[in-house]
Amino acid sequence: MTTSSDDWAGLWRSNANPYLFLSSAASVLNYALQPIVDINSGEVYGYEALLRNVDQVGFNSPVEVFDFAASTRCLTKLELLLRRMAIEKYASLKDRGSAKLFINVDARLLQTDGFLLPETVAMLAHHGLKPSDLCLELSETYDTEASGQVKDFIARARKIGFAFAIDDFGKGYSQLKSLHEFEPDILKIDRFFISTIQSDARKRLLVASLVDLAHVLGMRVVAEGVETEAELSVCREVGCDLVQGYLIAHPLLHLDEVRTRYDMVSTVRDRDRRKNQSDEDLVRREIKPLVTLKDDARMQDVLALFRRGKNHPFIPIVNAVDEPRGVIREADIKDFIYMPFGQDLLCNPAFNNQLTNFLHRCPVADLHSRLDQLIGMIANDVTGGIIITKNGRYYGFLTTSSLLKISNEIRMRAAEEQNPLTRLPGNSAVTSFVAEEAANADIDRCFCYLDFDNFKPFNDTYGFRTGDRAILLFSELMKRFTAGNDDFIGHVGGDDFFIGTKRRNTGETAQLMRDLRAEFGHQAESFYDPQHRTDGYIFARDRSGTERRFPLLSCSVAILHLPAGLSVENQDLLGRQIASLKREAKASKQGVAAATFGNWPAEGASAGPSPKSAGTGDAHSQGGSGISINAVA
Repeated sequence: MTTSSDDWAGLWRSNANPYLFLSSAASVLNYALQPIVDINSGEVYGYEALLRNVDQVGFNSPVEVFDFAASTRCLTKLELLLRRMAIEKYASLKDRGSAKLFINVDARLLQTDGFLLPETVAMLAHHGLKPSDLCLELSETYDTEASGQVKDFIARARKIGFAFAIDDFGKGYSQLKSLHEFEPDILKIDRFFISTIQSDARKRLLVASLVDLAHVLGMRVVAEGVETEAELSVCREVGCDLVQGYLIAHPLLHLDEVRTRYDMVSTVRDRDRRKNQSDEDLVRREIKPLVTLKDDARMQDVLALFRRGKNHPFIPIVNAVDEPRGVIREADIKDFIYMPFGQDLLCNPAFNNQLTNFLHRCPVADLHSRLDQLIGMIANDVTGGIIITKNGRYYGFLTTSSLLKISNEIRMRAAEEQNPLTRLPGNSAVTSFVAEEAANADIDRCFCYLDFDNFKPFNDTYGFRTGDRAILLFSELMKRFTAGNDDFIGHVGGDDFFIGTKRRNTGETAQLMRDLRAEFGHQAESFYDPQHRTDGYIFARDRSGTERRFPLLSCSVAILHLPAGLSVENQDLLGRQIASLKREAKASKQGVAAATFGNWPAEGASAGPSPKSAGTGDAHSQGGSGISINAVA
């Protein structure tokens, strides 16, 4: 007779037999490894060990397994059994490189003498592994503040060489105090905040703020539970360092399925990396390859390096696999240097002179970080700059003075590209935006070209100064109507403007343009004499020199919508469709013409991850006859 999982559950709970439970757990339970990868390169940074087959011993979740073990007082034995199992599986990977194993630690084990750390070191050594190969995760779903031993556990683990992560941050007992006191190496943001982050402005703001804070404190950030390319793109944009989730890989039971690199991550990055490339080139130019020391170096090495390196009053410190740990500042040991026998005291093994006792956490950022993120990290910096990493490993040091130099150069370039009257991004910036966003198939985009109607006769009648005032009025209205949204506004030149909207459909964007157009028409009346306002028109000469009647100022708007799932590379094709829409808008009484780029790829267009199905088109017009932009080049 076969015993079902429900029978097992009844047996465990009725008899509470820990020996039978542990015996069954050893034969049935297994671990799957889920990759945690660098969000820029796709290289695997680590593998999280996730418990599997819990249903075969009568439980619904891993949490129930550990709860039962705790209630029967065999949690320590179960943890040792499972930790040995996870390490053995990790050690069996043929090509793991420097990737870490992430293991979850039940907070109840913090009451155990030694926290099972010596036993874990022995398990690792049995397979030729080092403590630096392991990252211990403590979940926020447990109230870690309730245990006074958490800090002792972390201190001991770090001294041995283990890395430390806070898991599920934001899901349970989220406290900024824990980031300050525990100083984790890794902060894993819970799936709740990552899900639909591309369409939830509040989630995006919260995650971006957490990432900025973590980087200033010298931590790396994992985005947990990423399932779509849109989520991946936003997580990279806000500065997350690592990513984990079904988009990359499900937890893998079979080791032959485990890879060391996931190229789709770098493919998405290359598609997204549009504005940052020039910034990255400037940052690379200014990075200084300062010499580092390992965290197990001797104080003699520190003193010798300070004597040689006169230009920088600090030394970057890294661990065994070149991950940054922080910096040692010359000022912190200067008192010892100038004391009688101070240097001898520092170098005496009897003195507590480990480098970690003098270590300061330092802001850390990836080489691909946006410039504005880097600048934000030095606002309250006392270490003199930022440690720059590549794939999580030390790459160099960016000093505060170098970063300010880059920032100033960027501002000067931006000023050169601005329209001198409105200070809005000029034609080259608009062209770049269109090219970049047209290739981004992750989201809905609308390109809106706005052109004044009857501006020349108005300018001729009231003069260029009043004409400039009308242009400035319109630029301020554009800013007001797009405030608080992820929109781009630009000044093509003269009375031609541009608004690029993201994550809005055609109807929303068209309504925004109608409202903007109506408000401009209303406020522009103030530029006219009372009689002209009453008449609703002026007499002026047209371009052929003939005097005729012209209506008061308004504007025409052409809206080209590119749906999510469509990538367009052919800029000439885009230009022709925009020109056609402009003509339709000018001819329309309502002054707004909108259309969606065709439902199947035209020449120069390629379907993205969620391509639109072929059909008869999805074009519609606001006040005109409507055009279907399904044409080939």
